[in-house]
Amino acid sequence: MKKIVFLGILSAFMFSCGSKTEVYVGQEKLSKGLTLYQKGDYKKAKEELKNAIFKSEGLTPAQLMEARFALADSYYNREEYVDAIVEFEEFIALFPTSPKIPEALYKLAMSYLFVSPDYKRDLTYVNKAEEKAQEIIDNYPDSKYVAAAKEIIKKVNEIKAKHTLYIAETYEKYGKPYSAAVYYEEAYSKYKDYIQKDYVIYKLAYNLVNSQYQYTQEIEKYKKQIKELEKKIDQEKDLEAKNVLINRKKLLEEQLNNLIERINNSKEKAKELIASFDKAFPESPYKQQVKNLENESKLQNLLKKLQF
Repeated sequence: MKKIVFLGILSAFMFSCGSKTEVYVGQEKLSKGLTLYQKGDYKKAKEELKNAIFKSEGLTPAQLMEARFALADSYYNREEYVDAIVEFEEFIALFPTSPKIPEALYKLAMSYLFVSPDYKRDLTYVNKAEEKAQEIIDNYPDSKYVAAAKEIIKKVNEIKAKHTLYIAETYEKYGKPYSAAVYYEEAYSKYKDYIQKDYVIYKLAYNLVNSQYQYTQEIEKYKKQIKELEKKIDQEKDLEAKNVLINRKKLLEEQLNNLIERINNSKEKAKELIASFDKAFPESPYKQQVKNLENESKLQNLLKKLQF
């Protein structure tokens, strides 16, 4: 019986010592990691901090908060931005009331910008950067990081403007002028301060003037299908079958009329842009090109009348 009691006491003592050892190791690793972090030795700091956070015990919530921020910031300072994103996101989720949140959001936004691909590709990370920067402005208006957050948003808008113009130019290149016009208009309406305005308006007008070329084949296809249906309707004797053909013809006519209306609206919008261009941009190098568009539009209208 005494032997059993003795073993129990020994076991408890050893467990207690082990636990205290883990606490001691955790505190030691944290202290060493923070010292290295403050000295700027981020490579060694992150290893000590990871050991303190994930492999030891006994850190207080305040110590864990300090360690998690230092780890994230070590990754950031080493330009290991993917790891920095993971750690800053985790820090913000775990410690939402920390006074370090504005700084974490700023560095998180910058990390997203650093890992984002060029403007020709997906903007997911760029949008994330904007989201985090806007969070600083909205939730921490007195923070010293507000000015930096506004600069991030400016950079984001520059990227988005280039991205939108790239899409517009791609559509134009591949003979889709109406689709190109949609994106030129978006660039002008959303990112006016980040584009060459007279160039974008000239390109918008150019593609609107030529919008019908995107739908030439589609319009001819609808016209052909309608004519074929008209013949079938005349020949069909069964009333129910004839009504089906008539309804199909109406649907095709509706689709055709939608395209024609889209083209006509595009040309009207182009006329307005052309008419106001000189006044809006008196010194623009694109004035002559816009004048040529006006002549081209008049010629198209004349040919259209001759055709009918």
